[in-house]
Amino acid sequence: MKISIKGFQGPLARTACTELARRGHQIVDSRADCLLFFPGAIEELVRLVETGDFRRIVLRSHAYAYGASTKNPGMMTEKRISLLPDDAAAQGWLRAEAIVAKSPSWAAVRLATVLEPDEGDLLAQKIEGRTAVAPAGHDPNVQFLSLADAASALAAAVESNAGGIFNAAGDGSIPMKKVLRAAATRRIPVFKQLMPLFDNSPDMEQLQYNWTVSSERAARELGFRPSMSTVEALADFLRSRPGADLSLLQAPYDEWGLDLDYVRAWGSWFNFLKNVYWRVEFEGMDNIPAAGRALYVANHRGFMPIDGVIHLWLILNNRGRVVRFLIIPSLLRISFLCNFLTKLGGVVASQENAARLFEQEALVGMFPEGIRGAFTPYKTAYQLRDFSKSGFARMAIVNQAPVIPVAVVGHAEIFPIIGRINSGYVTRKLGWPYLPIAPMFPLAPVPIPSKWHVRVLEQVPLQGLKPADADNRTLVEDFSRHVQNIVQKNIDQMVTRRKHIFWGRVLDGTAPVVPRFDGRNRAMTA
Repeated sequence: MKISIKGFQGPLARTACTELARRGHQIVDSRADCLLFFPGAIEELVRLVETGDFRRIVLRSHAYAYGASTKNPGMMTEKRISLLPDDAAAQGWLRAEAIVAKSPSWAAVRLATVLEPDEGDLLAQKIEGRTAVAPAGHDPNVQFLSLADAASALAAAVESNAGGIFNAAGDGSIPMKKVLRAAATRRIPVFKQLMPLFDNSPDMEQLQYNWTVSSERAARELGFRPSMSTVEALADFLRSRPGADLSLLQAPYDEWGLDLDYVRAWGSWFNFLKNVYWRVEFEGMDNIPAAGRALYVANHRGFMPIDGVIHLWLILNNRGRVVRFLIIPSLLRISFLCNFLTKLGGVVASQENAARLFEQEALVGMFPEGIRGAFTPYKTAYQLRDFSKSGFARMAIVNQAPVIPVAVVGHAEIFPIIGRINSGYVTRKLGWPYLPIAPMFPLAPVPIPSKWHVRVLEQVPLQGLKPADADNRTLVEDFSRHVQNIVQKNIDQMVTRRKHIFWGRVLDGTAPVVPRFDGRNRAMTA
């Protein structure tokens, strides 16, 4: 095949030229069958598309075209829309893709960070330096491609007839802080508002949030499989760098950012909260399976995700498992809280992420009331919001995961909401429905040391429900309300037994009897 390579003639273009020649293709300046374009001047691409007579056009694009956002679930597929701001410099990748899409046969290969500083990727340039300014309170997972693998991905697209957008990245991902530490690059954390004073590089947001991608489509339709994983490519790149410590690179890393060393480092503080400050009484931990998939469902109060931390620590210490809570994206907007939640195993809530976790036989945690539950006024704190408005029941049925209901009393008192201030600014910036008024307002909210009572109930099996039943809205709502009824009855009993919010025992191993959910018969009649 005759191939013309145009645009930015950097290291990747030269490596791709060598790879295509090795595969037996002829590199020409004109009368080519295929154009392989490396974005530089957009005007050149427009001219080539309009005047060239190419059978196929392949564009070198970038995975950051999806944008870095709290809403990104991680390991994004090509179906994911771009969340780039309109004024982002990386919009150039999308404009180039729109131009080549006018061709009858085209492909745009969105590459992860290519480990060659002269290619212009921001993170590769950061690694190359002795210091790196980065957003404080954030540590996103990142991906890499070796120069050879990036060229191989483009060559595979040239040789294929498959069209559209394709992602290409080394397998796995790694937290950015660990990358810089292994590279002996000193990280200088700076608050986002002050970033322009220290580093005016365009699109610094890519160092703030996740934008990892899945290469499954490229493997399936292009036959592209990288020869090196993300960590292997990084190790190879750092091998000749003075001061680099490859022993700090330990594969595999959790693709969402869970760091067990980080969790254990907080252990003393978590023990203080559990044993001293909130004096947590609990029962039913044996209802959590030692292995295998399950969905852990609890009521949520306190407008801050502190109850999730207590659930995590109880389960880790009593069952040796890490519960992976699905969290709303707005929580990740807050610097340091973003880093804290992801290191503790938090995962952006989505059906896709839940499916990937269940494929790993994980214990997945969810608060079906969502942010509505967290912002419930104290006078109705122990009246559950409608569980059926969340996707937990459908999630459990689709993934064939038994549900573990959990009733908690005491956490509503740590930040009892006694009033509200409606604020468009708060809603826009934090994603909160309003600014809550709690004791100590407007000073920094100090949680009240109420006594907590946590009852983990027996698993609710799916009772014959099949994945196809997840499309039966009535059945899903019935199952959701059945679980809600279990939790509500236990909360009612526990509140009745409680004599004081600061002390006393509530749990004695007895829970209200609730009829079993007859999923099979309901599925047949629904």
